[in-house]
Amino acid sequence: MRGDPLPRRSPEPLVVVAGAHLGYDLREVPLGGGAAVMRALVRRWSQQEAFPLVVLGAGPGDTWEGLEYHPIPWYLPEGQRITDFSVRAYARFSLQFGRGVLDFLRDLARRVPPQETVVIHNDISEAADFAAVAKLGYRQVAIFHVDVLDYVANIYLHGRIGAPSLARMWRYLGRFGRFFPLVIRLILEKQERCARHCDLLVVPSREMADLLRREYPWLGPHRVRAVPWGALIEGVPQEEVEREKGLLVRDYLLDGSRPVLLSLSRISPEKGQDLLLRALRLWDRREKRPLLAFICGEPAFMHGRSYMRRLLALSKGLRHVEVHFPGYVTGARKQAFFELADLYVFPSRHESYGLTLMEAMGAGLPVLTTTHRSAGELVREGWGRIVPPTPEGIYRGLRELLGEDLASMGEAARRFAATRPFEAAADELARLIRSLVAGA
Repeated sequence: MRGDPLPRRSPEPLVVVAGAHLGYDLREVPLGGGAAVMRALVRRWSQQEAFPLVVLGAGPGDTWEGLEYHPIPWYLPEGQRITDFSVRAYARFSLQFGRGVLDFLRDLARRVPPQETVVIHNDISEAADFAAVAKLGYRQVAIFHVDVLDYVANIYLHGRIGAPSLARMWRYLGRFGRFFPLVIRLILEKQERCARHCDLLVVPSREMADLLRREYPWLGPHRVRAVPWGALIEGVPQEEVEREKGLLVRDYLLDGSRPVLLSLSRISPEKGQDLLLRALRLWDRREKRPLLAFICGEPAFMHGRSYMRRLLALSKGLRHVEVHFPGYVTGARKQAFFELADLYVFPSRHESYGLTLMEAMGAGLPVLTTTHRSAGELVREGWGRIVPPTPEGIYRGLRELLGEDLASMGEAARRFAATRPFEAAADELARLIRSLVAGA
């Protein structure tokens, strides 16, 4: 639905959801967990009629039937998807999208009292100017799918400087912000302004909440809330899943004679697929036992394509391990991979939550994960292992788990995931949103 929003009078607040990754068909565009979570939140709130909703996104919105959706105009060279942008191009896109959202909110404020409206920013760098939105009188909720300072500290600075130190440095250097490149301002300045001007910061793990409070000491216990997303399970007809399983068995000669490993995420350095491949090379040399590994996903965002070339090179020359890259999988095909695999491997260097980790557990798979912000909250020895994000750590985890009763561990994983449905997280976040207006 497009056009001017005319929300009905309601005792509930009007909620405006703004996200640069919204409005796309996730079956076609590999945008990652942030888009999937927000899409599922909006669907749940719409079905429950939790409050009037307006959705702002960068995509065409063709799959958002029944919702008041407004595409925010932006321009970059034709022939590219946002997942193909370079770092600099994505920074320009983020700036354009944020300005478009602010223009929309200024117009909306003339017709709907901002005090009765809550703006939800899905991610930080692409969001509107937090200070300007607060000045208009809106209450703001920021959903952190990634703490960008933590990401930069771990991935680019290799842990030499922690995220709290980066935040303190910016509070000194920020006075010279206009002299810094746009990319730096979108990382350091934007997150600082978010922490100063948003009424509620939502993160998916307790460890991430604690880290934000160390980065920004003025944040009290009630302004940062951990809302673990739980298991976001796609509903797919089982007959479609069985059909896809038959095709995979035929195409990859799956005869049950060797363990099947599965990893599923976008192809990007922080996801650590190279660590898994190096661990498989250790297995190939030391164990000399057959394994079959599926590394599903598509190169996306910065460095994705060059990283994919590294992965392909690492997968060559193995004698006992067979590796396949099936590409981006969704729906029945993804569920078929879950049902055919014996073990799910989550080798990320940096991760805020782990949606596919919980999805695999919900499908009845034991898991091997590296240490990340939510690992300790999601994985127990009864259904998985947590290992260092190194080839040796992953190799040792594989060696230990592949000697266990994986079927029993998978059932334990399924039971755990069933106690943490995504719907419970969506309802908890809806309650927090209502409380912002009720407590005004």
